[in-house]
This record gives sequence, C-alpha cells and structure tokens, in this order.
Amino acid sequence: MLCVLWFQWDPESTARLLELWKEFKYPEEVKLIGRYLLIGRHVSMAIFDAPNEEAILKITYPFRELGIVHINPALPLEEALEMMEKMD
Repeated sequence: MLCVLWFQWDPESTARLLELWKEFKYPEEVKLIGRYLLIGRHVSMAIFDAPNEEAILKITYPFRELGIVHINPALPLEEALEMMEKMD
C-alpha cells in the first residue's frame, strides 16, 4: 500500500527528533520512496510502500511522543481516475 506520511512536531522537540532521525531505519519490508523536510514548517514527509498495518506501526511508533504523525493511503492519480470511472 502506497502511503504519504507527514509528521509535525513542536520546535522544542527538534533536538530529540534529530537524534531519532539519525538512528531510525525503515523496516526491511517497507520500500521507502522519499523523505522530505518542509522548510520552515516543522514538518517532515515520507512516501513509502508498506505491505500491512504492522509495518506502518513500526514506522510511526518511535515518533509518538515527539509530535503528531499523519498518514494516508495514496493512489497514483491516473489509477484513481480509472477506478472512479468504473464506479459511475
């Protein structure tokens, strides 16, 4: 399942978060597509392909006390349009 994650943290958590980012490894079963920092927003983003909910929890759990993790499943736009056309 393709997922888009964005993580928002309070500025006072930045030092702890930087240390965690240096140590954090994505689970082997997850295909990381990209990680991004939204400059000046205290928000990071990641796009990845995860096989199940357990893999997603392995990603989000270590960050639970440092900020808010938002995550949504995603579809390439063209695939979504094809699916929606079939629904009509």
